[in-house]
Amino acid sequence: MKTSNLGNEVLSTEIIRLFKENNKNDVIRVNGRPMGIEGYFVNRIIKSKLPSQQLDKWAEKIASQINKIAPIEFAANNPKIILVKEQSPKMKWEPIKAKLRPLKRLLGITKVFFPAYQPRAAYLKSADWLVYSGAGEVGDNSVFLRQLLEIRVAQKLGVKTAAVNQSVVIKTPLFQQLTAHVYGKMEKIVIRGTQTQRNLIKYGVPENIIELAPDSAINATYNGSVVRDKRKIGFNLTPRLNVNNAQIETIIKHLESLGKEIFFITNEPFGDLSMMNILQEKFGIKPISKLDGYKDYMEKLASLDWVISARLHTNVLSLATGTPIIPVEGNVFKTTELMEQLQYPIPVIDTAQNEWVGKLLAEVDKLDRGDYLIADYFTKVLPLVKEKAKRNASWLNDFN
Repeated sequence: MKTSNLGNEVLSTEIIRLFKENNKNDVIRVNGRPMGIEGYFVNRIIKSKLPSQQLDKWAEKIASQINKIAPIEFAANNPKIILVKEQSPKMKWEPIKAKLRPLKRLLGITKVFFPAYQPRAAYLKSADWLVYSGAGEVGDNSVFLRQLLEIRVAQKLGVKTAAVNQSVVIKTPLFQQLTAHVYGKMEKIVIRGTQTQRNLIKYGVPENIIELAPDSAINATYNGSVVRDKRKIGFNLTPRLNVNNAQIETIIKHLESLGKEIFFITNEPFGDLSMMNILQEKFGIKPISKLDGYKDYMEKLASLDWVISARLHTNVLSLATGTPIIPVEGNVFKTTELMEQLQYPIPVIDTAQNEWVGKLLAEVDKLDRGDYLIADYFTKVLPLVKEKAKRNASWLNDFN
């Protein structure tokens, strides 16, 4: 599994560890996204009058083909999670690959699936369970459509299915219907917050199969001990937020008036490149970059006094190191619902609300003055939260 996002690296590492530690009697095989079924994409289903039936037709066709595959002994694997670093030459080819993907999709229309999918299909046929850990990729797009399709194929094959460790942010009736159709037939769903829970129930997913648990990344650890520098803070806003330079300047000047040295931080250097450049060129804010994996990032976060971030997993990893945060909502409600699960006392700042800058600066002053009992949170509350995160995997024992 390759990713440029340190958040994906850590949550994948932790969810795999949780399943292995909490389900020692199970044979666990881990795969990344399904490659070889690119011919099933949104434009093929978007005009369908009965999209759920269309998805089922695709699933039945794939399941029928899989049933022709010779049986295979189900075996565990040793998955590798490869971080594509920001300086990697591999990313130079990404624009070209992106242009070729539509052609691959069109070629895939003529096939039930590409040969690359057959080994995965053989293991799917032999599995007792298919557990989908979608994290933040659940949305109105072809990537999630293919995940839904594979889950539906598994259900057609008689495989039990579950979804864990994710938020569900879906905006279109099409995907709400498809999600209800597939998720509603699962044996178990473990999600990261109450808003996702309300959404799934609203779409038509049975409430009794849904459970809440914090994101798996909260249990991440790093090597060594780090001295915290009270002068230094980490700062992150993402390009997707509707913020302007004047607002950023107001925040930076206030932080500097408190004697803080500001560093730009992010667990997704590729996605935040434009924001990083603005902060460096216009405001002289240096980035913490060239990170060697999430453990290295955690060491950097542990050296800061506190963090302001719109990146969900920068917030989670900061808390995992004992570094206080002022969280900023980065995607509709994901951060808000996750901070609720983490029982974090400082409210999430929403840049879509009026006077958000003033609210942010008010929280900065409270944190700087020591108004919050942050030490109590890290010693009394967070350890209990970390235990709850284990339910992303331990639920499977309820069925064994």
